[in-house]
Amino acid sequence: MEGLNQDSVSHEMGMHTEPLTGRDIKTMFTLENEGGYGYFDAFDVDFNKRAEINADNMEAGEINKQIRDLMADGHGTIVIKNPGAKHSIAVGILNRLNLIIEGSLGYFGVGLLDGPNVRISGRVGWSCAENMMAGTVIIEKNAGSTFGAALRGGDLVCKGSVGSRTGIDMKGGSIIVGGDTGAFSGFMM
Repeated sequence: MEGLNQDSVSHEMGMHTEPLTGRDIKTMFTLENEGGYGYFDAFDVDFNKRAEINADNMEAGEINKQIRDLMADGHGTIVIKNPGAKHSIAVGILNRLNLIIEGSLGYFGVGLLDGPNVRISGRVGWSCAENMMAGTVIIEKNAGSTFGAALRGGDLVCKGSVGSRTGIDMKGGSIIVGGDTGAFSGFMM
């Protein structure tokens, strides 16, 4: 134990040079920061430019690619019709967008979001809006288990009931449920 100096490694790496007082997760990011709002590949969209996708005979990957292609063309409002409770629809959208889904989604719908406003007229399966960072998601009917799991920001609203483990590992944001919720909701918040 003799000769060990715990301070030396972290000081050599420069870990003590950044002042942390007065800063938290909310004041760390501002619109004035270099790069502005969004990600390096975020699209400039016009909310008045509207498009529809008929997802009836499409696979989830095709639907998600078409959403990204429409955003790249500047569409800011996208309506998905006939989603057929397919899994992993509208995931990984890191962009401002009005997304209207007319029907129900399967597992992992609208996960990994940062910015869009989503309205779903049907039901959703397990893990809807998991790992969401910002935006809003409104579900008109019921949601499955792990609704809003690992939520970091944004607002989730389910007008019906939700399954167990709603908001598990939630670190930020809001979840509003109009009906009942299952066991272990809010666990590890």
